[in-house]
Amino acid sequence: MSFQALSWAYGLSLGSAPQKAVLIYLAQFAHEDGTCTWPSVLNIQVATELSERAVRKALRELQDKGLIMPGDQRHAALGKNGGTVPRGRRSKVWDLRLNMPVEEFNGVERAEDVRERLRGEERERKVRERERERKHPKPQENMAETASESQSEADSKDIKKTGCTTCTSKNKGKGCTTCTPRGACGAPNRLIQTINPSLPTGELPASGKRPGMEDGNNTTTGGDSDAATVMDHLASVRSKLSLTTTEPTKRDLSKIGNLVSRVVKAHDGDRAASLALILAVIDWLPANTFWLRRVDSARRLADNWDQIANDWTVAQIERQRERDAEIRGRDRKSTAKPTPSPPEHHERHVHSLVCEHVLADMRPHEAEFSHEGSLRYGTPSEWQMACMRHADELNRLEGIETAT
Repeated sequence: MSFQALSWAYGLSLGSAPQKAVLIYLAQFAHEDGTCTWPSVLNIQVATELSERAVRKALRELQDKGLIMPGDQRHAALGKNGGTVPRGRRSKVWDLRLNMPVEEFNGVERAEDVRERLRGEERERKVRERERERKHPKPQENMAETASESQSEADSKDIKKTGCTTCTSKNKGKGCTTCTPRGACGAPNRLIQTINPSLPTGELPASGKRPGMEDGNNTTTGGDSDAATVMDHLASVRSKLSLTTTEPTKRDLSKIGNLVSRVVKAHDGDRAASLALILAVIDWLPANTFWLRRVDSARRLADNWDQIANDWTVAQIERQRERDAEIRGRDRKSTAKPTPSPPEHHERHVHSLVCEHVLADMRPHEAEFSHEGSLRYGTPSEWQMACMRHADELNRLEGIETAT
């Protein structure tokens, strides 16, 4: 056992429990310099209580991080009693890189943090570009003039003959200032510049585009808008519980769009009611920890929708039954007096020759009487006669009348 390798492994901040467990187990069998450790995957599974897939994944990630590297594989060929392990049954030999300082490694960003930081920087860059385009739109007047000059030349002859019948400008046919951009006169309006209000994404509604995903793809439709609403609501519900949600992709958008279409079809085309139903089911997820634990992406919500919807429906039925029972219990008239219970009937004990009270009193005098005789055959013994007499005496003292 290498205490240096163990202390090095314990001091690392990996951000992953499986990686930490596998690295500590490797360090337990390494040399003082961290080399030559080759426990089998099965032994690592037994020691760390991880699955085979988790162990192999942890080994790959540790190698990617540069904490372990393949060592001299000839050591794994040495078997017990000087034998040789067959090539197909040898474990892989690893060397721990103890030369990597703990402080240096803990200061390096994890791959997940790097990806998240890059995504955030990309989002900020796109927001800045859209804001800049919104504040400083590209000049399009020259392009409009060039495109309209040829049309205006073709229409100038007709304009000279007929003139504009709707505008009040003196420059009829030469560029109206009161008509629409091409107006009833057909002349291009070069003085009026129409500026459409920008959407939150920075795109102009007049361009015919709709807000797209973060990758800049603006090919969404009305169904995609509903799908985006569903995905945003799922992320919002989970974020309020400090739960993470997988970054949505085009595949998630497609699956949620198909789900919305299927629910709308089941509700006879009522898109508003269908969308409200999906959002209500998402709001119910925190009450069911089974699905809350599993539905961490829009794709999983779409794949398990039938089971989730069934559980939600059953939960609504149970809740309605509880409310009905509560209402019935609240409206039920309470009785002024509790129903009296009948008095208990106590039968008085009649003493006999085999009564415990009689035997308790007569037991000390049992040796004074003869036991020869049988009550069964009508010849009771002296002992039985004495017990019967004492039973009659006890009944008489307690006021119990017995048939003689």
